[in-house]
Amino acid sequence: MRLRDNLAKNIWLLRREREMSQDDFAALIGIHRTYLNHIEHAKRAPTIDVIERIMIALDVPVTALLAEPSKEQ
Repeated sequence: MRLRDNLAKNIWLLRREREMSQDDFAALIGIHRTYLNHIEHAKRAPTIDVIERIMIALDVPVTALLAEPSKEQ
């Protein structure tokens, strides 16, 4: 799996675990919901600044965002 795909899946999984909508999460990290949707579907690659805001909002290290997602999910 590509890193962009790992990132997309992990953001989606972590956001869902926290029961946050795309609208709410996008507002929290200061991006448009459509951009978040594109990130979560690996259609766009976020900047390092956006990745940092995602890490802070989800309270996870960057390794949690880039790691291979669990097959169980």
